[in-house]
Amino acid sequence: EGGEGGAQVLRLSEEEMAAVDRLTEMGFDRAEAAQAYLACDKNEALAANLLMDGGFNMFDEADGGDMGGDDEGDDDMYD
Repeated sequence: EGGEGGAQVLRLSEEEMAAVDRLTEMGFDRAEAAQAYLACDKNEALAANLLMDGGFNMFDEADGGDMGGDDEGDDDMYD
């Protein structure tokens, strides 16, 4: 019974850690920031965009990742 979210050790250089720190300072969770940074081939700007667009959770959306907006069908959830 390890549970969910077991500790994972990442070995990052000082420069890589600084990039993750900057993403964290933007308000993102440290683990998600590190995951996004590595998933984006250590491209800090791309990782920031991924996190701002909803991170990896946007791929879990059943409706194709629609984040809302002015779609006319949006008010169906209030019926």
